[in-house]
Amino acid sequence: MTDKRIQIVTDSAGDLPPEVAEEHDITVVPLTVTLEGESFKDGEREPDQFLQDMRQAEDLPTTSQPSPGEFYEVFQSLQDRGPILCLCLSSQLSGTVQSAHVAAQMVEADVVVFDTLVATLAQGAQVIRAAELVAEGEDMDQIVSHLEWVREHQRAFIAIDDLTNLVKGGRLPRWKGRLADLMRLKPILHNVEGAIEPYERVRGTDKMFDRIFELMREEILDIDQRIVGISYAGNRDRAEWLADELSQFNPREILVGPMYSVISTYTGDNSLVVGA
Repeated sequence: MTDKRIQIVTDSAGDLPPEVAEEHDITVVPLTVTLEGESFKDGEREPDQFLQDMRQAEDLPTTSQPSPGEFYEVFQSLQDRGPILCLCLSSQLSGTVQSAHVAAQMVEADVVVFDTLVATLAQGAQVIRAAELVAEGEDMDQIVSHLEWVREHQRAFIAIDDLTNLVKGGRLPRWKGRLADLMRLKPILHNVEGAIEPYERVRGTDKMFDRIFELMREEILDIDQRIVGISYAGNRDRAEWLADELSQFNPREILVGPMYSVISTYTGDNSLVVGA
């Protein structure tokens, strides 16, 4: 009789394409989005359709984390298959990780909850690496130790082309948004211990995406050992260009995929996030 296999769980803010989650036997617990009074699960609405709906909406959508009960149901359904490793959206951005912790205390299963300290496909890259380590036969302690190394060394950069959502969401004063638009200033943000902080501003969209490539080249160590995650909101061509440019450094893998509703609510249209 063989040992039970570790089960990998994550939340939908990791933006894993469904076929990738299925390939790696990853269970995804969705967050919820509310737009114009209608609530739906993250991932239920096609990314391009959501972006169009969001552009036409007067108010910014709102998002909510999965409840402990939703995590509890998932953990209950998996507990007979083996111990569970649940990798969650940064605790600095959401209470999702806390919901998972509460649920873990409610079940008899062996559940480890891991705070990735990132989001979107930077989070997804950690999740896939965990699934690969399970397939390679590593135990829970070995996997968590490896993930801690990845988390400590991971860098994530966010290119924001359209400031509308930052203004609507109250994260940028309206006058600053207008001034930035007039001056064609584009903010680049980065991940700092799980929180999103300003990094620098550049003038013009092309320079912004060029700068993202330069930052990845300059700041990612041991890229050949990393899974690079590139997620986009309506600008697939930019994401594919960046993937092609980064391929010259021979990363372990490059994942390219759309941001789903939760993440694109905050980044807005024509944005891009890359992490490794």
